[in-house]
Amino acid sequence: MIALAVVAAVLTVVGVLLIARELRPAPPRLDVALARIQATGLSPAEPATPPELGERVGAWLAVHLARPAGMLVVPRTDLALLDRTAERFMLDKLALLLAGIIIPSLLLGALAAVGASLPWALPVIAVVLLAAGLSFLPDVWVRTEARHRRSEFRYAFTCYLQLVLLERAAGAALNAALEGPVSAAEAWPFRRIAAALESARRGQQQPWRSLSDLGEQIGVADLVDLAYSAQIAGAEGAKMHDVLAAKITAMRHEAAAATRAEANARTTAMWVPTSLLMLGFVVLVGFPFFARLIGPG
Repeated sequence: MIALAVVAAVLTVVGVLLIARELRPAPPRLDVALARIQATGLSPAEPATPPELGERVGAWLAVHLARPAGMLVVPRTDLALLDRTAERFMLDKLALLLAGIIIPSLLLGALAAVGASLPWALPVIAVVLLAAGLSFLPDVWVRTEARHRRSEFRYAFTCYLQLVLLERAAGAALNAALEGPVSAAEAWPFRRIAAALESARRGQQQPWRSLSDLGEQIGVADLVDLAYSAQIAGAEGAKMHDVLAAKITAMRHEAAAATRAEANARTTAMWVPTSLLMLGFVVLVGFPFFARLIGPG
């Protein structure tokens, strides 16, 4: 029994070290960094850096285990908003799943080493519950963080449209008005918009098409709606000033409605602890009176 416990402890330590090694951020690949800078790809004759073990495992999991719906769905839109890859997401899920299996095994090995005996069903249930719970932590974190980042992006996009409107009112051309605000801002939403406009400029495309692609990629419908409205306005000869002003007004009204709905939801949720607090206060104050009333004379 002691030998089995020692073997289990050694395997657990090895597994923890492997997981820690895979979770450590890898250095950026040279070919990927150069591909982002250069307009053209690397020469085919130049050897590419082979992917690491963690990247290969994550890619295999993303290809063979990811599903478009269900429990193994990969939130690709949220990951694109957070600048994370599906391979890294699946690798994190695998690492936490293994951690959920290894941690109870280590504890059970320690209990077995001291002579404690547990029913066989308890370790199995503990391993299954802990492994399943830990494996879904990346999903919860990604969706929660993406919700906050998407709200932040919509707020920044409203400010961006207001700056574009001011540039147009000052007599700037449309492309200059679109690129001017993002060149002076350092926030990440402005950097994403600047990258989309730069891609459109290099590809000799209209900026609305790149903004629409960005909106579909990160799941922000306001970008897509604005692109469609701008294309219709350009086709019909309408003023872009009116289109931008209408979009800003609509986004502000929507943000105000969302803020009021969140405030109302939080106010409603506060009724439960407030009611319990008042009930406890009534019981505390009235208990001596009722105790004397129903007690023996």
